[in-house]
Amino acid sequence: MMNSRIFIASILLFISLFQTYGQKTLTSEMMESSAVRFSLSEQHEINGAAKEQWTNWIADNQFVGLAEVHNSAQLSFFTKGILQVLKERGFENFAVEIGPNSAAVIQDITRNPSETSENIQQYSRRYAKSRKPLFVFFDKIEDSNFAEEASRLGFNLWGLDQEYLYSYEMHLDNIHKLAQNPTPEQEAYEKAKALIHKNIFKNKVSGQSVFCWYQSNEIINTYLKMMESNTKAKVIIDDMRESWDIYCKSATGQGSNQQRANYMKKNFKTYYEDSEEGNPKVFLKLGGIHLTHGRSIFGVDDMGKFLTETAKTSNVGFLSIRHLIAYRNGKSNVGKSRWKSTSLFLELGRKDQWTAIDLRPFKEMMQNGEIKVSKDIEFELNSYDILLLSPNDQYPKPNY
Repeated sequence: MMNSRIFIASILLFISLFQTYGQKTLTSEMMESSAVRFSLSEQHEINGAAKEQWTNWIADNQFVGLAEVHNSAQLSFFTKGILQVLKERGFENFAVEIGPNSAAVIQDITRNPSETSENIQQYSRRYAKSRKPLFVFFDKIEDSNFAEEASRLGFNLWGLDQEYLYSYEMHLDNIHKLAQNPTPEQEAYEKAKALIHKNIFKNKVSGQSVFCWYQSNEIINTYLKMMESNTKAKVIIDDMRESWDIYCKSATGQGSNQQRANYMKKNFKTYYEDSEEGNPKVFLKLGGIHLTHGRSIFGVDDMGKFLTETAKTSNVGFLSIRHLIAYRNGKSNVGKSRWKSTSLFLELGRKDQWTAIDLRPFKEMMQNGEIKVSKDIEFELNSYDILLLSPNDQYPKPNY
Protein backbone atom coordinates (compact mmCIF):
# COMPACT_ATOMS: atom_id res chain seq x y z
CA MET A 1 0.00 0.00 0.00
CA MET A 2 2.85 2.40 0.92
CA ASN A 3 4.66 1.70 -2.36
CA SER A 4 1.43 2.38 -4.26
CA ARG A 5 1.04 5.76 -2.57
CA ILE A 6 4.65 6.66 -3.30
CA PHE A 7 4.16 5.66 -6.95
CA ILE A 8 1.01 7.82 -7.31
CA ALA A 9 2.70 10.75 -5.60
CA SER A 10 5.68 10.41 -7.94
CA ILE A 11 3.41 10.42 -10.99
CA LEU A 12 1.59 13.54 -9.75
CA LEU A 13 4.90 15.27 -9.06
CA PHE A 14 6.11 14.37 -12.56
CA ILE A 15 2.95 15.77 -14.15
CA SER A 16 3.25 18.92 -12.08
CA LEU A 17 6.90 19.43 -13.05
CA PHE A 18 6.07 18.74 -16.71
CA GLN A 19 3.32 21.35 -16.68
CA THR A 20 5.55 23.85 -14.91
CA TYR A 21 8.48 23.50 -17.29
CA GLY A 22 6.15 23.31 -20.27
CA GLN A 23 4.68 26.72 -19.48
CA LYS A 24 5.97 29.89 -21.06
CA THR A 25 6.55 32.92 -18.89
CA LEU A 26 4.47 35.88 -20.08
CA THR A 27 6.65 38.58 -21.61
CA SER A 28 5.95 41.97 -23.13
CA GLU A 29 7.07 40.54 -26.47
CA MET A 30 4.26 37.96 -26.28
CA MET A 31 1.75 40.75 -25.65
CA GLU A 32 3.08 43.03 -28.38
CA SER A 33 1.08 41.37 -31.16
CA SER A 34 -2.12 42.24 -29.31
CA ALA A 35 -1.25 45.93 -28.87
CA VAL A 36 -3.52 48.53 -30.44
CA ARG A 37 -1.80 51.88 -30.89
CA PHE A 38 -3.52 55.13 -31.72
CA SER A 39 -3.40 58.90 -31.41
CA LEU A 40 -6.08 61.40 -30.47
CA SER A 41 -7.05 64.17 -32.84
CA GLU A 42 -6.21 67.81 -32.07
CA GLN A 43 -9.69 68.01 -30.48
CA HIS A 44 -8.91 64.87 -28.41
CA GLU A 45 -11.26 62.65 -30.40
CA ILE A 46 -10.83 58.90 -30.93
CA ASN A 47 -11.25 58.24 -34.64
CA GLY A 48 -10.89 55.57 -37.30
CA ALA A 49 -9.82 52.03 -36.41
CA ALA A 50 -9.18 53.01 -32.78
CA LYS A 51 -12.75 54.23 -32.38
CA GLU A 52 -14.04 51.00 -33.90
CA GLN A 53 -11.88 48.98 -31.48
CA TRP A 54 -13.08 50.93 -28.43
CA THR A 55 -16.68 50.62 -29.62
CA ASN A 56 -16.23 46.85 -29.84
CA TRP A 57 -14.70 46.67 -26.37
CA ILE A 58 -17.47 48.78 -24.84
CA ALA A 59 -20.07 46.76 -26.77
CA ASP A 60 -23.16 46.18 -24.63
CA ASN A 61 -21.52 46.56 -21.24
CA GLN A 62 -23.73 48.27 -18.69
CA PHE A 63 -20.80 49.66 -16.72
CA VAL A 64 -17.44 50.88 -18.01
CA GLY A 65 -14.77 51.86 -15.48
CA LEU A 66 -11.63 53.88 -16.16
CA ALA A 67 -9.23 52.83 -13.39
CA GLU A 68 -6.94 55.82 -13.50
CA VAL A 69 -3.54 56.83 -12.26
CA HIS A 70 -4.22 60.23 -10.72
CA ASN A 71 -2.50 63.39 -11.96
CA SER A 72 -2.29 62.47 -15.62
CA ALA A 73 -2.71 65.29 -18.13
CA GLN A 74 -3.00 62.80 -20.98
CA LEU A 75 -5.82 60.87 -19.32
CA SER A 76 -7.97 64.00 -19.18
CA PHE A 77 -7.65 64.25 -22.97
CA PHE A 78 -8.49 60.56 -23.42
CA THR A 79 -11.50 60.94 -21.12
CA LYS A 80 -12.93 63.59 -23.41
CA GLY A 81 -12.53 61.25 -26.38
CA ILE A 82 -13.97 58.15 -24.73
CA LEU A 83 -17.01 60.13 -23.51
CA GLN A 84 -17.95 60.67 -27.16
CA VAL A 85 -17.68 56.95 -27.91
CA LEU A 86 -19.64 56.05 -24.78
CA LYS A 87 -22.41 58.50 -25.67
CA GLU A 88 -22.87 56.74 -29.00
CA ARG A 89 -23.23 53.45 -27.09
CA GLY A 90 -26.08 54.84 -24.98
CA PHE A 91 -24.20 56.01 -21.89
CA GLU A 92 -25.80 58.97 -20.11
CA ASN A 93 -24.15 58.88 -16.67
CA PHE A 94 -20.64 59.78 -15.54
CA ALA A 95 -19.66 58.68 -12.01
CA VAL A 96 -16.61 60.33 -10.47
CA GLU A 97 -14.44 60.33 -7.34
CA ILE A 98 -15.97 63.42 -5.72
CA GLY A 99 -18.79 64.02 -3.25
CA PRO A 100 -22.42 63.98 -4.45
CA ASN A 101 -23.02 67.59 -3.40
CA SER A 102 -19.83 68.78 -5.09
CA ALA A 103 -20.94 66.90 -8.21
CA ALA A 104 -24.26 68.75 -8.10
CA VAL A 105 -22.42 72.09 -7.95
CA ILE A 106 -20.18 71.14 -10.89
CA GLN A 107 -23.20 69.97 -12.87
CA ASP A 108 -24.81 73.35 -12.28
CA ILE A 109 -21.84 75.59 -13.04
CA THR A 110 -20.93 73.71 -16.24
CA ARG A 111 -24.35 73.92 -17.88
CA ASN A 112 -22.83 76.41 -20.31
CA PRO A 113 -19.87 74.30 -21.55
CA SER A 114 -17.84 77.29 -22.76
CA GLU A 115 -17.73 78.69 -19.21
CA THR A 116 -16.65 75.43 -17.54
CA SER A 117 -13.00 76.24 -16.86
CA GLU A 118 -13.68 79.79 -15.71
CA ASN A 119 -16.53 78.83 -13.37
CA ILE A 120 -14.56 76.02 -11.73
CA GLN A 121 -11.65 78.39 -11.20
CA GLN A 122 -13.88 81.11 -9.72
CA TYR A 123 -15.51 78.73 -7.25
CA SER A 124 -12.11 77.36 -6.24
CA ARG A 125 -10.70 80.81 -5.61
CA ARG A 126 -13.78 81.84 -3.67
CA TYR A 127 -13.69 78.94 -1.23
CA ALA A 128 -10.19 77.44 -1.35
CA LYS A 129 -8.11 80.51 -2.22
CA SER A 130 -5.59 79.99 -5.00
CA ARG A 131 -3.52 77.45 -3.10
CA LYS A 132 -5.87 74.50 -2.69
CA PRO A 133 -8.27 72.59 -4.98
CA LEU A 134 -11.98 72.72 -4.25
CA PHE A 135 -13.23 70.18 -6.78
CA VAL A 136 -10.65 67.40 -6.67
CA PHE A 137 -10.21 65.60 -10.04
CA PHE A 138 -11.90 68.55 -11.74
CA ASP A 139 -9.33 71.04 -10.49
CA LYS A 140 -6.80 71.00 -13.33
CA ILE A 141 -6.80 72.97 -16.58
CA GLU A 142 -6.71 69.72 -18.58
CA ASP A 143 -9.73 68.39 -16.64
CA SER A 144 -11.87 71.14 -18.12
CA ASN A 145 -11.64 69.32 -21.45
CA PHE A 146 -13.68 66.35 -20.25
CA ALA A 147 -15.86 68.40 -17.89
CA GLU A 148 -16.87 70.62 -20.79
CA GLU A 149 -17.45 67.63 -23.06
CA ALA A 150 -19.56 65.84 -20.44
CA SER A 151 -21.74 68.94 -20.23
CA ARG A 152 -21.99 69.31 -24.00
CA LEU A 153 -23.04 65.67 -24.38
CA GLY A 154 -25.60 65.92 -21.56
CA PHE A 155 -24.04 63.43 -19.14
CA ASN A 156 -25.51 63.24 -15.64
CA LEU A 157 -22.71 63.66 -13.11
CA TRP A 158 -22.73 61.17 -10.22
CA GLY A 159 -20.54 61.98 -7.22
CA LEU A 160 -19.73 58.81 -5.29
CA ASP A 161 -17.02 59.75 -2.82
CA GLN A 162 -16.78 61.71 0.42
CA GLU A 163 -16.98 65.48 0.26
CA TYR A 164 -13.46 66.79 -0.25
CA LEU A 165 -11.56 68.30 2.66
CA TYR A 166 -11.66 71.92 1.44
CA SER A 167 -15.31 72.00 0.36
CA TYR A 168 -17.17 72.40 3.67
CA GLU A 169 -17.58 76.17 3.69
CA MET A 170 -19.19 75.90 0.25
CA HIS A 171 -21.54 73.20 1.50
CA LEU A 172 -22.44 75.27 4.55
CA ASP A 173 -23.42 78.17 2.28
CA ASN A 174 -25.55 75.83 0.17
CA ILE A 175 -27.26 74.49 3.29
CA HIS A 176 -28.10 78.02 4.38
CA LYS A 177 -29.57 78.86 0.99
CA LEU A 178 -32.17 76.16 1.71
CA ALA A 179 -33.36 77.81 4.93
CA GLN A 180 -37.09 78.56 4.62
CA ASN A 181 -36.86 81.31 7.20
CA PRO A 182 -33.18 82.22 7.53
CA THR A 183 -33.56 84.86 10.26
CA PRO A 184 -33.46 82.54 13.34
CA GLU A 185 -30.50 80.59 11.95
CA GLN A 186 -28.52 83.58 10.67
CA GLU A 187 -26.37 84.16 13.74
CA ALA A 188 -25.64 80.44 14.19
CA TYR A 189 -24.77 80.16 10.50
CA GLU A 190 -22.36 83.10 10.63
CA LYS A 191 -20.58 81.67 13.68
CA ALA A 192 -20.25 78.21 12.12
CA LYS A 193 -19.08 79.67 8.80
CA ALA A 194 -16.45 81.83 10.50
CA LEU A 195 -15.05 78.79 12.35
CA ILE A 196 -14.87 76.62 9.24
CA HIS A 197 -13.37 79.46 7.21
CA LYS A 198 -10.68 79.99 9.85
CA ASN A 199 -9.68 76.34 10.22
CA ILE A 200 -10.42 74.63 6.91
CA PHE A 201 -6.77 74.51 5.77
CA LYS A 202 -5.44 73.24 9.11
CA ASN A 203 -4.53 69.62 9.77
CA LYS A 204 -5.22 69.89 13.49
CA VAL A 205 -7.34 72.13 15.72
CA SER A 206 -7.13 72.03 19.53
CA GLY A 207 -4.74 69.10 19.31
CA GLN A 208 -6.96 66.84 17.22
CA SER A 209 -7.54 66.19 13.53
CA VAL A 210 -9.60 69.01 12.03
CA PHE A 211 -12.17 66.42 10.86
CA CYS A 212 -12.59 65.00 14.35
CA TRP A 213 -12.87 68.59 15.57
CA TYR A 214 -15.66 69.29 13.05
CA GLN A 215 -17.55 66.30 14.45
CA SER A 216 -17.41 67.52 18.04
CA ASN A 217 -17.48 71.32 17.69
CA GLU A 218 -20.54 72.67 19.49
CA ILE A 219 -20.94 75.84 17.40
CA ILE A 220 -20.84 74.00 14.07
CA ASN A 221 -23.16 71.26 15.27
CA THR A 222 -25.64 73.71 16.79
CA TYR A 223 -26.18 75.25 13.38
CA LEU A 224 -26.38 71.90 11.58
CA LYS A 225 -28.98 70.63 14.06
CA MET A 226 -31.07 73.74 13.46
CA MET A 227 -31.11 72.94 9.73
CA GLU A 228 -31.78 69.20 9.92
CA SER A 229 -35.56 69.69 9.76
CA ASN A 230 -35.08 70.83 6.16
CA THR A 231 -35.08 67.60 4.12
CA LYS A 232 -32.77 68.85 1.38
CA ALA A 233 -30.38 70.42 3.87
CA LYS A 234 -30.26 67.19 5.87
CA VAL A 235 -28.98 65.29 2.85
CA ILE A 236 -25.97 67.62 2.61
CA ILE A 237 -25.47 67.55 6.38
CA ASP A 238 -25.50 63.74 6.48
CA ASP A 239 -22.94 63.63 3.67
CA MET A 240 -20.72 66.11 5.50
CA ARG A 241 -20.91 64.11 8.72
CA GLU A 242 -20.08 60.85 6.90
CA SER A 243 -17.15 62.54 5.17
CA TRP A 244 -15.82 63.89 8.47
CA ASP A 245 -16.08 60.46 10.03
CA ILE A 246 -14.16 58.81 7.16
CA TYR A 247 -11.43 61.45 7.29
CA CYS A 248 -11.28 61.41 11.11
CA LYS A 249 -10.82 57.64 11.27
CA SER A 250 -8.16 57.76 8.58
CA ALA A 251 -6.29 60.57 10.38
CA THR A 252 -6.35 58.74 13.71
CA GLY A 253 -5.20 55.38 12.36
CA GLN A 254 -8.53 53.60 12.78
CA GLY A 255 -8.82 52.77 9.12
CA SER A 256 -11.76 53.80 6.96
CA ASN A 257 -11.06 52.27 3.53
CA GLN A 258 -13.97 49.84 3.73
CA GLN A 259 -16.27 52.52 5.16
CA ARG A 260 -15.35 54.80 2.27
CA ALA A 261 -15.97 52.02 -0.27
CA ASN A 262 -19.34 51.25 1.33
CA TYR A 263 -20.26 54.93 1.13
CA MET A 264 -19.38 54.99 -2.57
CA LYS A 265 -21.50 51.92 -3.19
CA LYS A 266 -24.40 53.43 -1.27
CA ASN A 267 -24.25 56.61 -3.35
CA PHE A 268 -24.06 54.59 -6.56
CA LYS A 269 -27.18 52.63 -5.59
CA THR A 270 -29.05 55.85 -4.82
CA TYR A 271 -28.24 57.35 -8.22
CA TYR A 272 -28.95 54.07 -9.99
CA GLU A 273 -32.30 53.50 -8.35
CA ASP A 274 -33.37 57.14 -8.80
CA SER A 275 -32.44 57.19 -12.49
CA GLU A 276 -35.28 57.73 -14.93
CA GLU A 277 -33.58 55.45 -17.46
CA GLY A 278 -34.57 52.17 -15.78
CA ASN A 279 -31.27 50.36 -16.30
CA PRO A 280 -28.84 53.25 -16.76
CA LYS A 281 -25.48 52.77 -18.42
CA VAL A 282 -22.72 54.25 -16.28
CA PHE A 283 -19.16 55.33 -17.02
CA LEU A 284 -16.97 55.54 -13.91
CA LYS A 285 -13.67 57.39 -13.62
CA LEU A 286 -12.04 56.38 -10.32
CA GLY A 287 -8.60 55.59 -8.96
CA GLY A 288 -7.26 52.22 -10.09
CA ILE A 289 -7.60 50.58 -6.66
CA HIS A 290 -11.37 51.13 -6.68
CA LEU A 291 -12.20 49.31 -9.92
CA THR A 292 -10.73 45.81 -9.53
CA HIS A 293 -13.05 42.89 -10.33
CA GLY A 294 -12.20 41.27 -7.00
CA ARG A 295 -11.03 42.77 -3.74
CA SER A 296 -8.67 45.69 -4.09
CA ILE A 297 -4.92 45.47 -3.48
CA PHE A 298 -5.71 46.66 0.08
CA GLY A 299 -8.22 43.87 0.64
CA VAL A 300 -11.21 46.20 0.36
CA ASP A 301 -14.57 45.10 -1.03
CA ASP A 302 -14.66 48.13 -3.32
CA MET A 303 -16.69 49.55 -6.21
CA GLY A 304 -15.18 47.24 -8.81
CA LYS A 305 -16.14 44.08 -6.94
CA PHE A 306 -19.60 45.53 -6.34
CA LEU A 307 -20.03 46.32 -10.06
CA THR A 308 -18.75 42.89 -11.06
CA GLU A 309 -21.29 41.18 -8.80
CA THR A 310 -24.09 43.55 -9.83
CA ALA A 311 -23.36 42.95 -13.51
CA LYS A 312 -23.34 39.17 -13.01
CA THR A 313 -26.62 39.21 -11.09
CA SER A 314 -28.27 41.41 -13.72
CA ASN A 315 -26.74 39.48 -16.64
CA VAL A 316 -24.99 42.58 -17.99
CA GLY A 317 -21.33 43.51 -18.40
CA PHE A 318 -18.73 45.52 -16.54
CA LEU A 319 -15.57 46.51 -18.44
CA SER A 320 -12.62 47.71 -16.33
CA ILE A 321 -9.87 49.70 -18.08
CA ARG A 322 -6.49 49.75 -16.32
CA HIS A 323 -4.63 53.02 -16.99
CA LEU A 324 -0.87 53.22 -16.46
CA ILE A 325 1.82 55.79 -17.25
CA ALA A 326 4.83 54.41 -19.13
CA TYR A 327 6.59 57.75 -19.63
CA ARG A 328 6.49 60.94 -17.58
CA ASN A 329 8.32 64.05 -18.83
CA GLY A 330 10.16 61.93 -21.38
CA LYS A 331 11.51 59.43 -18.85
CA SER A 332 10.49 55.78 -18.64
CA ASN A 333 8.82 54.49 -15.48
CA VAL A 334 9.98 50.91 -16.11
CA GLY A 335 11.76 49.57 -13.04
CA LYS A 336 11.03 52.56 -10.82
CA SER A 337 9.99 51.61 -7.29
CA ARG A 338 6.39 52.76 -7.60
CA TRP A 339 5.96 50.92 -10.90
CA LYS A 340 7.89 47.68 -10.36
CA SER A 341 4.77 45.51 -10.07
CA THR A 342 3.53 46.63 -13.51
CA SER A 343 6.85 47.10 -15.36
CA LEU A 344 5.98 44.19 -17.67
CA PHE A 345 3.02 46.23 -18.91
CA LEU A 346 4.92 49.52 -19.03
CA GLU A 347 7.44 48.01 -21.46
CA LEU A 348 4.66 48.10 -24.07
CA GLY A 349 4.20 51.86 -23.82
CA ARG A 350 5.21 54.35 -26.53
CA LYS A 351 6.17 57.98 -26.03
CA ASP A 352 4.20 59.21 -29.03
CA GLN A 353 1.12 56.96 -29.04
CA TRP A 354 -1.57 55.51 -26.85
CA THR A 355 -1.33 51.75 -26.34
CA ALA A 356 -4.31 49.52 -25.52
CA ILE A 357 -4.34 45.75 -25.00
CA ASP A 358 -7.17 43.36 -24.24
CA LEU A 359 -5.93 41.48 -21.15
CA ARG A 360 -8.70 38.88 -21.12
CA PRO A 361 -7.05 36.37 -23.52
CA PHE A 362 -3.92 36.41 -21.36
CA LYS A 363 -6.03 35.91 -18.25
CA GLU A 364 -7.58 32.84 -19.89
CA MET A 365 -4.16 31.51 -20.85
CA MET A 366 -2.99 31.99 -17.28
CA GLN A 367 -6.02 30.20 -15.87
CA ASN A 368 -5.54 27.32 -18.32
CA GLY A 369 -1.92 26.89 -17.24
CA GLU A 370 -0.53 27.91 -20.63
CA ILE A 371 1.57 30.79 -19.28
CA LYS A 372 3.33 31.64 -16.04
CA VAL A 373 3.09 35.09 -14.48
CA SER A 374 4.29 36.77 -11.31
CA LYS A 375 1.89 37.29 -8.41
CA ASP A 376 1.68 40.99 -9.30
CA ILE A 377 0.72 40.33 -12.91
CA GLU A 378 -1.71 37.61 -11.83
CA PHE A 379 -3.49 40.22 -9.73
CA GLU A 380 -3.58 42.64 -12.68
CA LEU A 381 -4.99 40.06 -15.09
CA ASN A 382 -7.66 39.00 -12.63
CA SER A 383 -8.56 42.61 -11.78
CA TYR A 384 -8.85 44.40 -15.13
CA ASP A 385 -9.94 43.80 -18.73
CA ILE A 386 -8.21 46.39 -20.90
CA LEU A 387 -4.74 47.88 -20.40
CA LEU A 388 -4.38 51.55 -21.40
CA LEU A 389 -0.94 53.20 -21.54
CA SER A 390 -0.79 56.93 -22.13
CA PRO A 391 1.88 58.51 -24.34
CA ASN A 392 4.51 60.73 -22.74
CA ASP A 393 2.63 62.21 -19.80
CA GLN A 394 2.91 65.31 -17.66
CA TYR A 395 1.46 66.50 -14.38
CA PRO A 396 -1.62 68.61 -15.13
CA LYS A 397 -1.71 72.35 -14.40
CA PRO A 398 -3.83 73.72 -11.52
CA ASN A 399 -7.00 75.62 -12.36
CA TYR A 400 -7.36 77.38 -9.01
